Amino acid sequence: MFKYYKETHLEEFVKHLYINNGIHLPGDIAVSAIAKKLNVTVTYVKVRSTSHQTKKGKLLIFLNDQKTLQEQREDFLHELGHLLRHSGNQNLLPKSFVKYQEDDTEQFKIYALMPFFMINQIILSPDRRQAIEQLSIVFSVNLELAQKRYEQILRREFEGGMNAEISNAVQPRKEVNTTVNDEVEFAVYYDPSGTTDGPSQLIVTLDEWTLINCREIELPIGERLPEIDLDEMQRIECMSTFSSDVICFDGIVTLQVHQLLYRHGLKKRCYVIHMHDVEMKIARDQIMTRKLSW
Repeated sequence: MFKYYKETHLEEFVKHLYINNGIHLPGDIAVSAIAKKLNVTVTYVKVRSTSHQTKKGKLLIFLNDQKTLQEQREDFLHELGHLLRHSGNQNLLPKSFVKYQEDDTEQFKIYALMPFFMINQIILSPDRRQAIEQLSIVFSVNLELAQKRYEQILRREFEGGMNAEISNAVQPRKEVNTTVNDEVEFAVYYDPSGTTDGPSQLIVTLDEWTLINCREIELPIGERLPEIDLDEMQRIECMSTFSSDVICFDGIVTLQVHQLLYRHGLKKRCYVIHMHDVEMKIARDQIMTRKLSW
């Protein structure tokens, strides 16, 4: 049904988790079923829901028994996201890391409640209100969550369609990949007043082929790159990237080229990435862990 929608890394994580554990249908997304397949011990308590991993690796989730079954399932998936993807005591972590973990876990919960690979098998009504009600009924979620997921999918579908139109208008579409073309150029700028030994900015110059054909490219973090001085830096007409344009997943840092193409089309080729943003993404990725060895 959705031709241009692209799943995020986190969505793919959820999809592989479910498929590898035999969770294929909306009815399979149940606390007892998932807990059994993933060897998670669930205990119902009078206090707020929380989770814990013992030193021996046992996964424990405590659910508030005063909540409805629907709310308990939401709490379960939220806590499961913490167990599968995060490590560290939040009481000891910086507030920015805690917020990042909570945001990540909320997205995990939404994807786990309504996985795209299941949604894509449903014939949704063209009427917005009815489509949201369908998601609410099929996946047993409240209307607010169903609306949030539905609108999220529509935004990404629209973005994918716009990118496809731009690509087709310039040249016939080629196979999409993440290989960096030889025409992509990287350089670094060292701020003499900076507080770190490394570069303060990474400058990326993209060629037309890469903009059109690559959804993302890997950034050469840690490699020795050509340096530019202050005069060169001031002469370059570059656009600053957003923090969300850079992703670090499993130690690999990538630039989301499709987002740049969506915002600027082919008019802009040179982009500046602030290394502080990259360092924060790497640090967060190191805190987050994927634990699939059951």
